[in-house]
Amino acid sequence: MASISFSNIHHKLSTDRGFDEPCGLAIGSFDGVHLGHQAIVRRVVEESNRLGLKSRLLTFYPRPSEYFAPEKIMPSLMSWREKVCYLSGLGLDDVICMPFNKRLSRLSAEDFIQEILITGLKAKYLSVGADFRFGANRGGDTELLQKRGSELDFNVGIAETQIHASSRISSTRIRESLLQGDLETAQEMLGRPYCLAGRVIRGNQLGRQMGVPTANVHLRRTRICVNGVYAVGASCDGKAFTGVANIGYRPTVDKLEKPLLEVHLLDYDGDLYGKQLEVDLLHKIRGEQKFDSLQILQQQILKDVEEAKKWHLGQSSSNH
Repeated sequence: MASISFSNIHHKLSTDRGFDEPCGLAIGSFDGVHLGHQAIVRRVVEESNRLGLKSRLLTFYPRPSEYFAPEKIMPSLMSWREKVCYLSGLGLDDVICMPFNKRLSRLSAEDFIQEILITGLKAKYLSVGADFRFGANRGGDTELLQKRGSELDFNVGIAETQIHASSRISSTRIRESLLQGDLETAQEMLGRPYCLAGRVIRGNQLGRQMGVPTANVHLRRTRICVNGVYAVGASCDGKAFTGVANIGYRPTVDKLEKPLLEVHLLDYDGDLYGKQLEVDLLHKIRGEQKFDSLQILQQQILKDVEEAKKWHLGQSSSNH
Protein backbone atom coordinates (compact mmCIF):
# COMPACT_ATOMS: atom_id res chain seq x y z
CA MET A 1 0.00 0.00 0.00
CA ALA A 2 1.32 3.43 -0.93
CA SER A 3 2.09 5.84 1.86
CA ILE A 4 -0.49 8.40 2.97
CA SER A 5 0.41 11.86 1.71
CA PHE A 6 1.18 14.52 4.28
CA SER A 7 0.86 17.31 1.72
CA ASN A 8 -2.30 18.75 3.27
CA ILE A 9 -1.17 18.74 6.89
CA HIS A 10 -1.44 22.11 8.59
CA HIS A 11 0.55 22.88 11.67
CA LYS A 12 1.65 25.83 13.70
CA LEU A 13 5.17 26.45 12.53
CA SER A 14 5.29 25.87 8.79
CA THR A 15 3.87 23.84 5.92
CA ASP A 16 6.73 21.36 5.55
CA ARG A 17 5.67 18.08 3.97
CA GLY A 18 7.18 15.75 6.53
CA PHE A 19 9.11 15.56 9.76
CA ASP A 20 12.75 14.55 10.02
CA GLU A 21 13.14 14.85 13.80
CA PRO A 22 11.81 12.21 16.21
CA CYS A 23 8.98 13.39 18.39
CA GLY A 24 6.60 12.78 21.22
CA LEU A 25 3.09 12.68 19.79
CA ALA A 26 -0.42 13.13 21.21
CA ILE A 27 -3.28 11.83 19.03
CA GLY A 28 -7.02 12.42 19.10
CA SER A 29 -9.98 14.52 18.01
CA PHE A 30 -9.64 16.95 20.96
CA ASP A 31 -13.06 18.53 20.42
CA GLY A 32 -13.40 21.12 23.17
CA VAL A 33 -9.91 20.44 24.57
CA HIS A 34 -11.44 19.50 27.93
CA LEU A 35 -9.61 18.38 31.08
CA GLY A 36 -9.17 14.85 29.71
CA HIS A 37 -7.59 16.19 26.53
CA GLN A 38 -5.42 18.56 28.53
CA ALA A 39 -4.06 15.60 30.51
CA ILE A 40 -3.03 13.92 27.24
CA VAL A 41 -1.31 17.08 26.01
CA ARG A 42 0.38 17.79 29.34
CA ARG A 43 1.83 14.28 29.36
CA VAL A 44 3.29 14.49 25.86
CA VAL A 45 4.83 17.91 26.54
CA GLU A 46 6.41 16.78 29.81
CA GLU A 47 7.69 13.49 28.43
CA SER A 48 9.00 15.06 25.22
CA ASN A 49 10.91 17.65 27.24
CA ARG A 50 12.37 14.90 29.42
CA LEU A 51 13.46 12.86 26.39
CA GLY A 52 14.70 15.83 24.36
CA LEU A 53 12.07 15.35 21.65
CA LYS A 54 9.82 17.72 19.73
CA SER A 55 6.30 17.66 21.17
CA ARG A 56 3.61 17.31 18.52
CA LEU A 57 -0.11 16.72 18.36
CA LEU A 58 -2.02 15.01 15.58
CA THR A 59 -5.71 15.69 15.09
CA PHE A 60 -8.10 15.25 12.17
CA TYR A 61 -10.54 17.26 10.09
CA PRO A 62 -13.32 16.41 9.89
CA ARG A 63 -13.62 14.39 13.07
CA PRO A 64 -13.76 10.66 12.16
CA SER A 65 -17.25 10.34 13.69
CA GLU A 66 -18.38 13.30 11.58
CA TYR A 67 -16.91 11.75 8.44
CA PHE A 68 -18.72 8.42 8.88
CA ALA A 69 -22.13 9.76 9.98
CA PRO A 70 -22.46 13.48 9.19
CA GLU A 71 -26.25 13.36 9.48
CA LYS A 72 -26.13 12.00 13.04
CA ILE A 73 -23.22 13.94 14.47
CA MET A 74 -23.75 16.58 17.12
CA PRO A 75 -22.25 20.05 16.59
CA SER A 76 -18.56 20.50 17.37
CA LEU A 77 -17.66 22.26 20.59
CA MET A 78 -15.04 24.26 18.69
CA SER A 79 -14.38 25.36 15.16
CA TRP A 80 -11.21 23.98 13.59
CA ARG A 81 -9.52 27.36 14.03
CA GLU A 82 -10.54 27.68 17.69
CA LYS A 83 -9.23 24.20 18.44
CA VAL A 84 -5.86 24.67 16.75
CA CYS A 85 -5.39 28.10 18.35
CA TYR A 86 -6.14 26.74 21.81
CA LEU A 87 -3.94 23.67 21.38
CA SER A 88 -1.10 25.83 20.11
CA GLY A 89 -1.06 27.61 23.47
CA LEU A 90 -0.46 24.47 25.52
CA GLY A 91 3.31 24.26 25.07
CA LEU A 92 3.41 22.02 21.99
CA ASP A 93 6.01 22.51 19.28
CA ASP A 94 3.61 21.57 16.47
CA VAL A 95 -0.12 21.10 16.05
CA ILE A 96 -0.84 18.96 13.00
CA CYS A 97 -4.22 18.63 11.33
CA MET A 98 -4.59 15.74 8.92
CA PRO A 99 -7.52 15.51 6.48
CA PHE A 100 -9.71 12.54 7.42
CA ASN A 101 -10.80 11.14 4.08
CA LYS A 102 -11.66 7.91 2.31
CA ARG A 103 -8.01 6.91 2.00
CA LEU A 104 -7.28 7.40 5.66
CA SER A 105 -10.55 5.82 6.80
CA ARG A 106 -9.58 2.55 5.09
CA LEU A 107 -6.05 2.41 6.46
CA SER A 108 -5.62 -0.57 8.79
CA ALA A 109 -4.41 -0.08 12.34
CA GLU A 110 -1.11 -1.76 11.50
CA ASP A 111 -0.56 0.48 8.47
CA PHE A 112 -1.54 3.56 10.49
CA ILE A 113 1.22 2.76 12.97
CA GLN A 114 3.84 2.14 10.29
CA GLU A 115 2.96 4.84 7.74
CA ILE A 116 1.65 7.67 9.90
CA LEU A 117 3.32 7.26 13.29
CA ILE A 118 6.68 5.76 12.36
CA THR A 119 7.48 6.76 8.77
CA GLY A 120 5.54 10.02 8.60
CA LEU A 121 5.94 11.53 12.05
CA LYS A 122 8.95 9.70 13.54
CA ALA A 123 7.09 9.11 16.81
CA LYS A 124 9.22 7.86 19.70
CA TYR A 125 6.62 8.49 22.39
CA LEU A 126 2.81 8.46 22.15
CA SER A 127 0.31 10.02 24.54
CA VAL A 128 -3.30 8.88 24.15
CA GLY A 129 -6.47 8.45 26.18
CA ALA A 130 -7.49 5.07 27.57
CA ASP A 131 -10.36 4.79 25.06
CA PHE A 132 -8.25 5.68 22.01
CA ARG A 133 -9.15 3.71 18.86
CA PHE A 134 -7.64 4.01 15.39
CA GLY A 135 -7.44 2.36 11.98
CA ALA A 136 -10.14 0.93 9.73
CA ASN A 137 -13.20 -0.22 11.70
CA ARG A 138 -11.52 1.15 14.85
CA GLY A 139 -9.35 -1.97 14.80
CA GLY A 140 -6.45 -0.54 16.85
CA ASP A 141 -6.36 0.26 20.55
CA THR A 142 -3.87 1.06 23.30
CA GLU A 143 -3.00 -2.61 23.73
CA LEU A 144 -1.93 -2.87 20.08
CA LEU A 145 0.06 0.36 20.40
CA GLN A 146 1.94 -0.93 23.42
CA LYS A 147 2.65 -4.27 21.70
CA ARG A 148 3.96 -2.60 18.54
CA GLY A 149 5.83 -0.02 20.59
CA SER A 150 8.02 -2.69 22.16
CA GLU A 151 8.80 -4.06 18.68
CA LEU A 152 9.26 -0.75 16.83
CA ASP A 153 11.03 1.25 19.54
CA PHE A 154 8.42 3.73 20.74
CA ASN A 155 6.82 4.10 24.15
CA VAL A 156 3.14 4.63 24.89
CA GLY A 157 1.75 6.73 27.72
CA ILE A 158 -1.94 6.40 28.57
CA ALA A 159 -3.22 9.57 30.20
CA GLU A 160 -5.16 9.18 33.42
CA THR A 161 -8.93 9.34 32.89
CA GLN A 162 -10.41 12.58 34.19
CA ILE A 163 -13.60 12.17 36.22
CA HIS A 164 -16.45 14.59 36.93
CA ALA A 165 -19.53 13.61 38.97
CA SER A 166 -18.39 9.95 39.00
CA SER A 167 -18.26 9.71 35.19
CA ARG A 168 -15.54 10.12 32.60
CA ILE A 169 -15.23 13.62 31.17
CA SER A 170 -16.08 13.60 27.48
CA SER A 171 -16.95 15.98 24.67
CA THR A 172 -20.39 14.32 24.50
CA ARG A 173 -21.16 15.11 28.15
CA ILE A 174 -20.04 18.72 27.70
CA ARG A 175 -22.17 19.06 24.59
CA GLU A 176 -25.21 17.73 26.46
CA SER A 177 -24.61 20.16 29.33
CA LEU A 178 -24.43 23.11 26.94
CA LEU A 179 -27.57 22.05 25.10
CA GLN A 180 -29.35 21.97 28.47
CA GLY A 181 -28.06 25.42 29.36
CA ASP A 182 -25.89 24.05 32.17
CA LEU A 183 -22.84 26.26 31.74
CA GLU A 184 -21.47 25.49 35.20
CA THR A 185 -21.12 21.74 34.57
CA ALA A 186 -19.62 22.36 31.13
CA GLN A 187 -17.12 24.80 32.62
CA GLU A 188 -16.08 22.30 35.30
CA MET A 189 -15.33 19.64 32.66
CA LEU A 190 -13.59 22.09 30.33
CA GLY A 191 -11.54 23.66 33.11
CA ARG A 192 -12.56 27.11 31.79
CA PRO A 193 -15.70 28.92 30.60
CA TYR A 194 -17.13 27.77 27.29
CA CYS A 195 -15.82 30.17 24.66
CA LEU A 196 -16.82 31.20 21.15
CA ALA A 197 -14.48 33.22 18.98
CA GLY A 198 -14.48 34.86 15.59
CA ARG A 199 -13.93 37.98 13.58
CA VAL A 200 -16.29 40.93 13.96
CA ILE A 201 -18.21 41.56 10.73
CA ARG A 202 -20.51 44.38 9.61
CA GLY A 203 -24.20 43.87 10.32
CA ASN A 204 -27.38 45.79 9.54
CA GLN A 205 -26.91 48.19 12.50
CA LEU A 206 -30.25 47.07 13.97
CA GLY A 207 -28.82 46.84 17.48
CA ARG A 208 -27.48 50.40 17.24
CA GLN A 209 -30.88 51.62 16.08
CA MET A 210 -32.40 49.99 19.17
CA GLY A 211 -29.91 51.69 21.45
CA VAL A 212 -27.87 48.52 22.05
CA PRO A 213 -24.96 48.44 19.55
CA THR A 214 -23.64 44.94 18.97
CA ALA A 215 -20.54 43.36 17.49
CA ASN A 216 -21.55 40.62 15.05
CA VAL A 217 -19.14 37.70 15.27
CA HIS A 218 -18.79 35.26 12.36
CA LEU A 219 -18.70 31.73 13.83
CA ARG A 220 -17.60 29.79 10.71
CA ARG A 221 -20.04 26.92 11.30
CA THR A 222 -23.62 25.96 10.60
CA ARG A 223 -24.52 24.42 13.97
CA ILE A 224 -23.54 25.15 17.57
CA CYS A 225 -24.32 23.69 21.02
CA VAL A 226 -25.69 26.89 22.54
CA ASN A 227 -28.44 29.37 21.81
CA GLY A 228 -30.10 32.27 23.55
CA VAL A 229 -28.99 35.22 25.62
CA TYR A 230 -26.00 35.11 27.97
CA ALA A 231 -24.03 37.31 30.32
CA VAL A 232 -20.51 37.09 28.90
CA GLY A 233 -16.92 38.05 29.35
CA ALA A 234 -15.06 39.11 26.21
CA SER A 235 -11.49 39.83 25.21
CA CYS A 236 -10.04 41.72 22.26
CA ASP A 237 -6.49 42.96 21.68
CA GLY A 238 -5.51 41.72 25.15
CA LYS A 239 -8.21 43.72 26.93
CA ALA A 240 -11.11 42.22 28.92
CA PHE A 241 -14.73 43.40 28.91
CA THR A 242 -18.12 42.38 30.28
CA GLY A 243 -21.20 42.13 28.14
CA VAL A 244 -24.39 40.42 27.03
CA ALA A 245 -24.67 38.24 23.94
CA ASN A 246 -27.31 36.62 21.78
CA ILE A 247 -26.47 33.42 19.92
CA GLY A 248 -28.81 32.06 17.31
CA TYR A 249 -30.68 32.62 14.07
CA ARG A 250 -32.57 35.90 14.76
CA PRO A 251 -36.09 34.50 14.12
CA THR A 252 -37.78 37.86 14.78
CA VAL A 253 -35.61 39.75 12.28
CA ASP A 254 -34.49 37.65 9.33
CA LYS A 255 -34.22 33.93 10.36
CA LEU A 256 -30.60 33.28 9.44
CA GLU A 257 -29.40 29.95 8.01
CA LYS A 258 -26.20 30.00 10.08
CA PRO A 259 -25.91 30.97 13.74
CA LEU A 260 -24.70 34.46 14.58
CA LEU A 261 -23.08 35.69 17.78
CA GLU A 262 -24.11 39.25 18.63
CA VAL A 263 -22.25 40.84 21.54
CA HIS A 264 -23.06 44.08 23.34
CA LEU A 265 -20.10 45.15 25.49
CA LEU A 266 -21.15 47.00 28.63
CA ASP A 267 -17.89 48.89 29.12
CA TYR A 268 -16.62 49.57 25.60
CA ASP A 269 -17.16 52.32 23.07
CA GLY A 270 -15.23 51.99 19.84
CA ASP A 271 -14.84 50.22 16.51
CA LEU A 272 -14.38 46.44 16.60
CA TYR A 273 -14.83 45.72 12.87
CA GLY A 274 -12.30 43.21 11.59
CA LYS A 275 -10.97 42.37 15.04
CA GLN A 276 -10.86 38.90 16.61
CA LEU A 277 -13.24 38.68 19.58
CA GLU A 278 -13.25 35.87 22.16
CA VAL A 279 -16.45 35.50 24.14
CA ASP A 280 -16.81 33.44 27.35
CA LEU A 281 -20.37 32.35 28.15
CA LEU A 282 -20.80 32.88 31.89
CA HIS A 283 -24.52 32.84 32.71
CA LYS A 284 -27.58 31.96 30.62
CA ILE A 285 -30.36 34.55 30.82
CA ARG A 286 -32.93 32.98 28.47
CA GLY A 287 -33.34 30.90 25.34
CA GLU A 288 -33.76 32.37 21.87
CA GLN A 289 -37.37 33.17 20.97
CA LYS A 290 -39.41 34.83 18.26
CA PHE A 291 -41.22 38.05 19.16
CA ASP A 292 -44.33 39.49 17.50
CA SER A 293 -42.67 42.79 16.64
CA LEU A 294 -39.34 44.61 16.65
CA GLN A 295 -40.71 46.88 19.38
CA ILE A 296 -41.32 43.93 21.71
CA LEU A 297 -37.88 42.57 20.80
CA GLN A 298 -36.30 45.92 21.69
CA GLN A 299 -38.05 45.95 25.08
CA GLN A 300 -36.77 42.43 25.78
CA ILE A 301 -33.22 43.30 24.72
CA LEU A 302 -33.16 46.21 27.15
CA LYS A 303 -34.36 43.85 29.91
CA ASP A 304 -31.63 41.37 28.94
CA VAL A 305 -28.98 44.10 29.20
CA GLU A 306 -30.21 45.04 32.69
CA GLU A 307 -30.25 41.38 33.72
CA ALA A 308 -26.66 40.96 32.50
CA LYS A 309 -25.56 44.09 34.36
CA LYS A 310 -27.11 42.77 37.58
CA TRP A 311 -25.40 39.42 37.15
CA HIS A 312 -21.98 40.96 36.48
CA LEU A 313 -22.43 43.32 39.44
CA GLY A 314 -23.30 40.36 41.67
CA GLN A 315 -20.20 38.50 40.51
CA SER A 316 -18.03 41.54 41.12
CA SER A 317 -19.44 41.97 44.64
CA SER A 318 -18.93 38.30 45.53
CA ASN A 319 -15.29 38.47 44.39
CA HIS A 320 -14.44 41.27 46.83
